[in-house]
Formats: sequence, structure tokens, C-alpha cells
Amino acid sequence: MSGLWLYWPTYVDLVVELALVARLLQNGLYRVYRFFFAYLATDAIGTLLGTLFQTHLHLYGNIYFTVQSLKIVLAAFLVLEVYQLALDHHPALAQFTRNSISYVLALAAALAALGVALDRYIPPGRSVIVHRFNTFERTMDIWVLALLVLVVVFMTWFPVRLRRNGALYIGGIIIYFASRSAGLLLRNLAPEFRRPIDHAILIAAILCLSVWLIALTREGETITTVVGHRWQPAEATRLAAQLDAINARLLRLSRR
Repeated sequence: MSGLWLYWPTYVDLVVELALVARLLQNGLYRVYRFFFAYLATDAIGTLLGTLFQTHLHLYGNIYFTVQSLKIVLAAFLVLEVYQLALDHHPALAQFTRNSISYVLALAAALAALGVALDRYIPPGRSVIVHRFNTFERTMDIWVLALLVLVVVFMTWFPVRLRRNGALYIGGIIIYFASRSAGLLLRNLAPEFRRPIDHAILIAAILCLSVWLIALTREGETITTVVGHRWQPAEATRLAAQLDAINARLLRLSRR
């Protein structure tokens, strides 16, 4: 019973995440949010396997590093998916942004690898591999978070029309990666508090997963909302025209 209580956030996270994966399959939204679905499914499978083999340390370590590495790759594609959703009505601008973000993420991976090499201090008793991997993962999560914040700033400034599901997806993803990035940083800085830090990361994830489980519906694909300048119709019209002009300009350049 004490073991169950000790790991309760992991079990709750797994149950809610599996329910969300099933929900996305049931309502067909996995086809719309493909990398989001892949990320959730990968995380759920990794958690399930880790729970089953947590007493086999070598196997557990291999599962952990494999799944987390795959999640880092999927997170990069998830960012591209978010930008595609935000610029759904401006395809030329979406294509230009996707290409730019791809280069930024490649640079981020290189800087993350450099960060691992520079992060030399490892607390006594701390696994070198785990410490280095946490540093790399944390750096990539911070880059992902920064790019997600940029898209929110963009949507706040320009009157971008989004499906309700898309808005909930983007908002939740930002909270998810913000909590994870902060948690991984604290885990490296204060490894003696690893368990409460891990619990805090999981609780934040559970909250995001629960909102998605309830709010992501088929109807949410037909309901649209505008995030930026809702309180200033005249300014929204002017900025929308600017956005259309940028998209048209990029479209002409792509055809040359």
C-alpha cells in the first residue's frame, strides 16, 4: 500500500493519458493532431513499460532513455504542428515558418549537445548518464517552450482564427512544457528533492491531460475563436490585412 501511495501520480498520469489516447482514437481527432497523438501514445507506452519493469534496473534504464529520446524528436514535430494550426489560413506563411523552425530546432539540438558538454558539475552519487541526459532534455524542452511562446505572442498580436480544439491544444502544450522544463532544471540543481519535483511535474501533466480529455471534442473542430485584438475590431481588421499581405507576398516569392 505504501508503494502504491508513493507512486500514485505516475499511476494517475498513466490512466488519464491512456484515456485521452483512447478518446482521440474514438472521436477521430488523432488524424488532425497526429504528432500530439504520437507524443501522448509514446509517453503512455513508456510509462506503462517503465511501471512493469521498474525492478529490472538495466532494462528500465534502456526503456527510459529510448522513450525520452523519441519524445524529444516528436516534440520537435509537435512544434511544427502547432505552427501549422496557428497559420492554417495562411499556407505560404505556414510553409515559410515551418522551414525556419526546422533550422532553429536543428540549431537547438546542437546547442543542447554543447550544453551537456559544458554542464560539468555532477552532484555526488548522481548518475553521469542521467545527469547529462536531463541536461540535454531540459535544454530541448526550453527551446520547444520558447518557440511555443512565440506562437502565442504571434496569435495575441495578430487576429488569428483558430478552432477551439487548436486553442486548447496550444495553451495546454505551453503549460505542459513549461512545467517539465522547470522540473528538469530543478531536478539537476537539487537531486535530493527529485521525488517531490517528479510529483510536481506529473501533477501539472495530469491537469493538462484532464483538460484535454474533457475539452477536445468533435464539436471543437467546428467552433472557431480569435485570440488577438478581440477588443479592438478596427485594429484587428488592419492587422488581418497585414497578415494576408505577408502571406500573398510569400506565395508570389515561392512561385518564382
